[in-house]
Amino acid sequence: MITLLGWGPAALWVAVLFLLSELPGAGVSLPADTDKLVHGGLYLILGLSLAWGKARIGSGVPVVVLLLMGVAYGALDEWHQSFVPERDVSVGDWAADSIGVMLGLLLFSSFSSRFRDDDAAPSE
Repeated sequence: MITLLGWGPAALWVAVLFLLSELPGAGVSLPADTDKLVHGGLYLILGLSLAWGKARIGSGVPVVVLLLMGVAYGALDEWHQSFVPERDVSVGDWAADSIGVMLGLLLFSSFSSRFRDDDAAPSE
């Protein structure tokens, strides 16, 4: 149950991202030049939820693994969009996704000592 509470928000957010990626390009209307900010913001939430999961269950998963998971999901999401009508793959969008995940992890770590990898190491 604790694992579900910890990783549940990240899993739920991945499902939301997948559903948003399913929208045909014509169904997505964003003001000009805001697309990268939207990508970054959506993936910032993913980074926060991954960090929350690590902190919530006291996971020994290294932060770099969480970052790689988020970056990999961003790449898979872009590839997925190649199958959606009027959507395409964009390296720029993937870069914005990756930056968003990294910022989410950094933001969480700046407010939570439970997140850091070296918490278990005794201090002398």
